[in-house]
Amino acid sequence: MASKSKRARMAPQRNLSKTFMYLAIAVWLIKLLIIARIQAASYEISGKPYSIDGAWLGADGENYLTGFTGLIRDGVFSKEGILNYWPAGYPLVILFLSLFGKSWVLTSLSVFQSIIFSYAVYFFASQLEETRLKKFAYLVFILIILNPTLSLSSIAIGYESLTASGFLIATGLIIKDFVEKDDKKLIKYLVVDSLIFGLMSFMQPRLIISGIFITILWILTRKGVKAGSLLVIVSLAVTLFFPATLMYRNYKAVRLTAVSTNLGNTMNIGAGNTATGGYMKKWDGIPCTLTGNESQQDNQRVKCVLNWYAGNPVKSLKLFYNKTIYFWSPWFGPEANGTMARNPWLTISPIKNIAATPDGDKLVYGGFGKLISWLWLLGGLVLLLYGFIILWRQNSLERFIGNIAMFAISTNWLISLISIGDHRFRIPIMGMSLFLQAIGLRTLFKGGKAPMVEGPALR
Repeated sequence: MASKSKRARMAPQRNLSKTFMYLAIAVWLIKLLIIARIQAASYEISGKPYSIDGAWLGADGENYLTGFTGLIRDGVFSKEGILNYWPAGYPLVILFLSLFGKSWVLTSLSVFQSIIFSYAVYFFASQLEETRLKKFAYLVFILIILNPTLSLSSIAIGYESLTASGFLIATGLIIKDFVEKDDKKLIKYLVVDSLIFGLMSFMQPRLIISGIFITILWILTRKGVKAGSLLVIVSLAVTLFFPATLMYRNYKAVRLTAVSTNLGNTMNIGAGNTATGGYMKKWDGIPCTLTGNESQQDNQRVKCVLNWYAGNPVKSLKLFYNKTIYFWSPWFGPEANGTMARNPWLTISPIKNIAATPDGDKLVYGGFGKLISWLWLLGGLVLLLYGFIILWRQNSLERFIGNIAMFAISTNWLISLISIGDHRFRIPIMGMSLFLQAIGLRTLFKGGKAPMVEGPALR
């Protein structure tokens, strides 16, 4: 009679990919019901009444819709100021969806973003199924697709959901390539991956740093420095094409050679002797001599802020600490800091409902609430780091997957240190952080022993 362990190895492995697909479709259908129940609301966009139906406003929803109305009115090369101050990529995405019907464009946006998100979670978890992380795949899938803030963001007007989905799909493609090890398919996967990161930087330029780092790490690990050099050049060309189109649009529209002109202002809010690291109603910023057009002035502000950091190391470290806390802060409560007031989850959050009463307000914003907020913040970071350490110890494909996730997380956190602390900036990398937290959580449930699937490690 075969031993128990031998019978376990001989038993067919249950493939969860179909389960992931059915659950992802079910979540999408539930979102369709939510979208159908969203009541139209009137807002003033560009000085005119605008009815928003089929979607919720995100933090910068009015700005994106102002850009979109400018594009509808004047065409792709609209001179609307918001299109060169903020990146024009996301309003251009909305413009593309308007081809399917202008009166339904925001509903189409919600449906489109929800489809992409459901597919992204399904695809990422399905690729994990092909690695020794198989036993983690179900928990990863559930934590990401049912996370209320991340999942419901797909029904909000904002780039966050699409970029979070982009990280999941791109990482899934890289895992697929390492599992298959098919050089004929590598070029195809690389081009698709570069297109994804290009589109993400099209909507939020700072994400290009993560995309470039991750792609170069993938190519050099897969093919080596000599053989991978040409692939790196091809990938960079594809990725940089998208922000280059924004620069071209802005030059044709208003003669500005810039993707956007808001970086200097944002960095200036988060720096200086009176800065807290977060948004303030009034701030002094860094004294800076400004000349030339908006693009040149933006570059000058960036240089002034960087020079201030270099000349004030002690104050800079204090601001970096504050920005780190703000970046990882809870969405609601005494330690929350950022622009997530329109977080869809907060409309039904039990904590916010508790805080609606005088006694509940004292509980949530008092000492007990602060303790819970810090436990939530630190607990999430500990789980994330623990999950990364678990993967690092595997010294194989699993370590590489952990490195990709950590590159995405750390680069976005580091960028916030030189700009401003805002927990909304965490949403694009939430899929990656929840992945690492799921690894840490499942390992803790197993008494600190990672439940890796038996078999050779893929290298």
